[in-house]
Amino acid sequence: MEGHGVAKFRDAGLLATSADRPWTMIAAEIRSHGAGEIAAFTPQNAEITQILRDDRPAVSSRASGGVRQDVEATPGTTWLCPAGIREEATRLSAAIPRVLHVYIPPHSFLFGEVATLGFRAQDLRYQARVESPRIQALLRMIELELGREGSAGGLRMDGLALELIAALAEDHAEDGGRAPPTPRIPGTLDRRRLDRVLAFINDNLEQDLSLAAMAEVACVSVFHFARVFQQTMGATPHAYLSQRRLDLARRQLADGAESLAEIALACRFSSQANFTRAFSLATGVSPGRYRQAVRGR
Repeated sequence: MEGHGVAKFRDAGLLATSADRPWTMIAAEIRSHGAGEIAAFTPQNAEITQILRDDRPAVSSRASGGVRQDVEATPGTTWLCPAGIREEATRLSAAIPRVLHVYIPPHSFLFGEVATLGFRAQDLRYQARVESPRIQALLRMIELELGREGSAGGLRMDGLALELIAALAEDHAEDGGRAPPTPRIPGTLDRRRLDRVLAFINDNLEQDLSLAAMAEVACVSVFHFARVFQQTMGATPHAYLSQRRLDLARRQLADGAESLAEIALACRFSSQANFTRAFSLATGVSPGRYRQAVRGR
């Protein structure tokens, strides 16, 4: 998925990327763009673009299929681009220092109830000035995850990808929008399925986990699993996984000889700094001080 950005934005600076993250259903980048032209391109993924910061007024001009869009690029301005269309060269009248690019590949539109919409990556509307509060909120979550990765970031992004696709299908499909899936009473996971999923999570705390893998263990659709797990456990899958990994970190800090960097890696944090930040936020004390206090007792 990240190859999309590399191919399309060859002259743009790369400030952050999900390329090294365990994200399976969505990808994201933050880039800096100079004034001038972005070459014509045919995207293979659905793309959402949002201005995060500008230093001076800029105008973005783009066109596809005879549709031209000239838009003032200010923080929060958002564009949609479907997969498979030929987009002509885009022109920027001034440099834009921070732009969020989100890519959703075709396979992400095929999971569970989302697939019942009949909404594909190529069905997204070619649109500028997207003002949906729901989509704006989801993009903000993606931006925050890029800047401050959690131990269950991949799982969190799976859930956000499903929410984003559903929001786009409802309000931003080329045919004017598609009906949302038939509402399903969330219900709960029965004890047998729940035990199977919890055992799977506990056995794989040091591995990258996805919603699709958990849903397969539970024998339900991905979209349905995210809902019934939260109804059953009182926490989203990614929140539960984060808590279990922090529990693992506590045990290793108390009983093991592993370094903080080794524990961070085992608990699926991308760096010791991210691990320290998350652990301190959850416990009120840094990992090093926690280890000293527990062993002192």
